[in-house]
Amino acid sequence: MLEILRRQGHRLPKDSRTLLQTPKKVVTVEKCGGHYAYFGVASGILNVLSQHPGIVEHLHLCFNIDGVPLFKSSNLQMWPILCNFDNFVPFIVAIYCGGSKPNSVEDYLSDFLQELQQLQEDGVVHGGEAISLSVKAFICDAPARAFLKCIKNHNSYHSCERCTIRGTYDGRVVLGAKEPDAVPRTEDCFTQLVYDYHQVKISPLSVAGISCIHGFSLDYMHLVCLGVVRRMLHFMKQGPNTCKLSFQQRSRISDHLKSLNGKLPREFSRQPRGLQELDRWKATEFRQFLLYTGPVVLRDVLAPTVYKHFLALTVVMSILLNSDDVLRNEYLGYARDLTVYFVEKSEEIYGKTFAVYNVHSLTHLPDNVEHFQCSLNNVSSFPFENYLWTLKKMVRQSRNPIAQVAKRLTELEKSTTHRGVAVAKEMFTCVSTTLRDGCFLLDNKDFAFVKEKRSDGSLVCDVIQHNDTESFFDDPCDSRLLNIVRVRDLSRAKRQLITRHKLHRKVVCLPLRREATNSGYVLFPMLHGVERS
Repeated sequence: MLEILRRQGHRLPKDSRTLLQTPKKVVTVEKCGGHYAYFGVASGILNVLSQHPGIVEHLHLCFNIDGVPLFKSSNLQMWPILCNFDNFVPFIVAIYCGGSKPNSVEDYLSDFLQELQQLQEDGVVHGGEAISLSVKAFICDAPARAFLKCIKNHNSYHSCERCTIRGTYDGRVVLGAKEPDAVPRTEDCFTQLVYDYHQVKISPLSVAGISCIHGFSLDYMHLVCLGVVRRMLHFMKQGPNTCKLSFQQRSRISDHLKSLNGKLPREFSRQPRGLQELDRWKATEFRQFLLYTGPVVLRDVLAPTVYKHFLALTVVMSILLNSDDVLRNEYLGYARDLTVYFVEKSEEIYGKTFAVYNVHSLTHLPDNVEHFQCSLNNVSSFPFENYLWTLKKMVRQSRNPIAQVAKRLTELEKSTTHRGVAVAKEMFTCVSTTLRDGCFLLDNKDFAFVKEKRSDGSLVCDVIQHNDTESFFDDPCDSRLLNIVRVRDLSRAKRQLITRHKLHRKVVCLPLRREATNSGYVLFPMLHGVERS
């Protein structure tokens, strides 16, 4: 394109690297058994703030560290340190690249911890004013947490990071919901290396004054979506006879899932697909199954006790992921009791080998919410995993991957069209007259179905009052408490003219099978921000 424009008389460079201001050289050092480059925390913060001007008094930083393989045919992997705040797109603090993970966690974190301690003392200067900052959370999967905290891996007897429970061996290490002698771990004991059966050595994060107990979020993307939910479905598909479903049952579930394809609102990145492709499901699909499609397609297929057990996890995660602070805090104690019930009951339903590290850690998720005082979605790996995929696509060949990533990022920063994208605060992006994108929960808890959009911005809707709906399930709790309801007949709705600002939340409206006892639709209010990842 540059060559064509030059022939037309435009004064442009011959090489795109000149136009994009690609740096000629990226400085890397040999460190931790591979190559390493440090970019900095402050520089990343200032870059984000310059793109999103506004008054900022304090920054709560979240960090993510994880390994990502670059190629299928080699062991080459990249371990970046990522940071974000206020739901902005993450930025890179440092990158390590080698044939394995860094061989020294102290050397790997040394530059990062040195700058972080200085920033916590002095803050970062932007617009002539010093902005204070603090570390909100480290958000990593279990292997990365074990690496950073210098503790035993998640398959060890003393693997739990929040309590002193000891696992038992039954073909694999399993942990129950409770143990009489188990007590919560404390920061003082961790710093003093009291848990010698749990810790390998003192973590450099503890030395730097960073909490290694509650300062690390139990990431629900890995723990629940890719952990517990996937494990449940695999046990239903090919587990013990006590929980294994027949071929006809699995086919019925798959057919129902496929029939829901195209029924979910466009805020969802993926539509449902059958159990035949279970091994290729992504974390968002397991989350979607747990919160929305699973309660519908498993109804009348699973035994009542198994279905109630599945709904227990659905209710727990609906509470912990809800952005409504009042509702979440009101039912937090109930969610804590329900997680204990889920873990204890899982042994009876799925067998003794089901309750591994991920299943036991469910009992500590409510404590995670209580500590961070926010929805689990605000301390999850989803935005970081999305950004890791972006970084991986920047590497085109195995020669010097760090330089390739650094050059692509510099080109994006120099571009006038590049801006970091914040997660939208609005609950929905599209309002239409279709059932897929036209069902909403109003401020007064009624449900509105959009029938006409007027030029003045008002909406003609069919409104069904909350009192005219039915509970979709009543065990382990009444689904109406979570605004999950069943509507048998949409014709009973009353026509009303409402304004857009009264649309509180978008609603997933899923049709039930046409049997006499299960006709109608099930309405699931979307949990704020969860579906956008």
